Parts: sequence; structure tokens; C-alpha cells
Amino acid sequence: MVLKLAAIVVYLSLNFLFSQVKTDTCDTYIHSQYGKGQCMDQSQCPNSLFVSGLCESHASNIECCFPRSGTANEEFRAVWIATVENIDWPSSNIASPGEQQTELIHILHTVQLLNMNAIVFQ
Repeated sequence: MVLKLAAIVVYLSLNFLFSQVKTDTCDTYIHSQYGKGQCMDQSQCPNSLFVSGLCESHASNIECCFPRSGTANEEFRAVWIATVENIDWPSSNIASPGEQQTELIHILHTVQLLNMNAIVFQ
């Protein structure tokens, strides 16, 4: 009888404790593009997507943040290659396709040496 009573007390205590633990929608919500989010202050996820109303047990400044792919600190380092009237490439409007290809490969190697991560063609 004592064991039964102890088991009931433990059961009721655990039910009470589990009912006090609130889970947020953010904990189980999976965004179709960004995956699983995390409840955090808006200021801690400036380069991330955040969705309001999914962190119900937190203060209003806490949002469900979804980190974007790639590093937030990566710079956009680009060169601009103008193709209008042969300003940058191709250097001649009578160059053969093979000559244009060789010239562009040379430009691409130079861009790589300069540690650029993008090329903008006009």
C-alpha cells in the first residue's frame, strides 16, 4: 500500500513538473528553407530571418531566429566587367571566340589572385 501511494505521489509530482515546463513553437517549427530556429534576442540575429510569435514563454524581444546559410561576415568583393562596346571584355569586337575565351580566362585568373568572390558582367 505504501509503495502504491509513493508511486502515485511520484506520478502526480512528475505530471505537475512537466506541465510547468513550457515548450515554444520555435522548438518544433521547421522552416522550409532555413530549417530549425532558436529563441534568442533580436539583436543577436541581425543577419538572420526571425519570426515573431513562436517563442511564447519568453519576453517580447525574444524571437525565433533562423540562421541564413553562409557566413554573415563574408564580404561582397567583386569586379565589374563591362562588355558594352568592348570597354573591358572582349577587348576587340573582331576577336575570335577562342581569343575571347583565352582573354576571359586570363581575367578570371586575375580576379582569383585578387581574392574576389564575385564578378558582375554588364
